[in-house]
Parts: sequence; structure tokens; C-alpha cells
Amino acid sequence: MKLLFFVTKSYSLSILKPIDSYCKTLNDLETAWFIVGKIKNNIKGTVIRESKQVFDFNPDAIIVPGNVVPDFWPGLKVQIFHGLCEEKKGHYKITGFFDLYCTPGPLITEKFEKIKKEKNTFLVKETGWPKLDDCVNFKSISDQKTFFSLDSDTKVILYAPTFSPKYRSSGDLFEPIKKTQDFGYHWVVKFHELEKKEIIRKYKELISSKFTIIEDNNILLWLNAADLLITDTSSVAYEFLIFDRPIITYNTTTRFEKGINITDPDDLTGAITRSFNDPEEYSESRQEILNDIHPYLDGKSSERLIQSINETIDNGECLKLKKKSLNWFRKWKIRRLIS
Repeated sequence: MKLLFFVTKSYSLSILKPIDSYCKTLNDLETAWFIVGKIKNNIKGTVIRESKQVFDFNPDAIIVPGNVVPDFWPGLKVQIFHGLCEEKKGHYKITGFFDLYCTPGPLITEKFEKIKKEKNTFLVKETGWPKLDDCVNFKSISDQKTFFSLDSDTKVILYAPTFSPKYRSSGDLFEPIKKTQDFGYHWVVKFHELEKKEIIRKYKELISSKFTIIEDNNILLWLNAADLLITDTSSVAYEFLIFDRPIITYNTTTRFEKGINITDPDDLTGAITRSFNDPEEYSESRQEILNDIHPYLDGKSSERLIQSINETIDNGECLKLKKKSLNWFRKWKIRRLIS
């Protein structure tokens, strides 16, 4: 079997690499990467950059963390999602690009199954999210802090805001974050790659021995080093659930029970103090949400994904599906993207 990984954003690399690693353990499977634009990567394998090369490679399936994929390319089109969150508008919008949706857990599976019954243009299989496969190999929090040369006795706060204008918190929280610089915490900030440059410039003014801005595409290792996560509606909050540590959200829209949600920036300092004083406060609800969103912590989501793709191809399930929507405009845009 031949698999093609389709990458349009740099954050997709950390989602796909566990799948590639698992594929390398199989003798009868060949992989290649199609990377759009000038995304920095350290891919060890075949990288394709022209549509003609895709036809030459002739993949049996194309695995996609993003929202689109060229419909005219050969192979089963497989959506694996670029995050665990379903808060953003359009998470359940069916655009007509995918044959198979591989879902991370029962909550999202149930909702896609309902849409599947209505449309019958795609298949749904629950596999878990491959990005979290490496969670079984995580070090202890103190060892992870040492790995990043952080003081193991200092509380580490990871701030990871979304870029979406409607939900962005980075502007509102700058001043309260600035005020905490004398409190002895170590701040680590991870911006979305689409964050405004002027926002990043402001935060760079705070860089010190206790304030770090990171550019690592794989935030999981940094999550493991954090005692507390602060975010807004970013799906990173759901990735952090696997560590059962405190979460503070700013103007979140759903699942308020995953941590302390503030609506006034001035409440941030108090929320931080409360989180460190009682880190177990939301532990039970965090576990309940994790069970709904992503109950698989066995490190085998990539394996389940490949098995599901194999089964779908072998049993010819897709032949029974209805024709997808034409969606000419979006299909035209994706042709321009890869040209």
C-alpha cells in the first residue's frame, strides 16, 4: 500500500509523523509527503511538490490533517483533523473532499455518524488521534523541565492562544501577563503560526530568563513540562487533558468545566493562584471530557488508522457512497494552492 501525507500548515507535521513512524515498521507500506509552499521540515523520506509526481506515485490513500485536499488526485481521501477541539465554526461542515473521517473519540464519532446517515457521501471510523501516540513515552514533569533546561522547582506556565480574530486572547491578556513577571513563574509562550506579527513583537519585549517564546511545531513536549496551561478556544486545551493538570481559559465557548474560565483579563492573576493552590479542582471533569474527546492513551492510534484505511480499501465500502457535492469554488482554490 502507498500513502501520501498532504501538508499545508507546519503544525500538520507533528500530527503526521507518528503515522509515518508506524508505517516504517511495516514492510508492505510506502509513504511520501506532499508539502505546500516553503514549510520548514526535517522529513526523512520522499517529498513531493508537484501534482504530476502524485500521479506517478499513485497513492492508495491520502492522509490529511487540514480541511481540503485535491479531489482529482488518486487514492482514498482520509481526514484525521488538525486538533481535538470542535469549538471552531465549521468543524462539522462537510465540504465534499473526504471519503473517510477518522475520528479521535466517541463524542465526535457520534456527531459525524449522524451527518453520515443524512448524506451518505463518506465513511466514519474511530481511531484516536495519531499526534498523541507519543504520550506513552513522556517523561515525568521534572525530567521534562530538565530536558528544556527549566528549573524543576519553578512553576511553568504555558500560554498557547489561538489566532482566530473572534477568539484571540493574546491582545487582551498581554498586560496581565506582563504584571506577573515578578511572581517567580517561568512563562513559555507558543503562538499560532498565523498570529499577528505586532502581537508577537509586544510579547518579545518580555523575553528574559523567566519568559520564553518557542517556535517548536510539536507542542506536546512543552505541554508535558508545564504545570499550568492558559489558552482560549485553542484545541491545545484538549491535548493538555492527558496530563490532568490545571487549565485556565479566556472566553472559552464550550466545556467550561475543563478548568477556570475567565472573561475579564484582570482575573488572570487570581485564577493562576487558585490553580496552583488546588490543582485537582477540575480533575474529575477533565477526565470525563478526555473520555469523550480522546480516550485512547495506548499509543496505537496510528496503528488503528492504518488498519481502518486498509479495511476500507479492501472491502470496497466507498463504492456504495453517494456522489459528493461539487463545491467548484473550493476545488478551484485547492488547485491554485498546489500549482
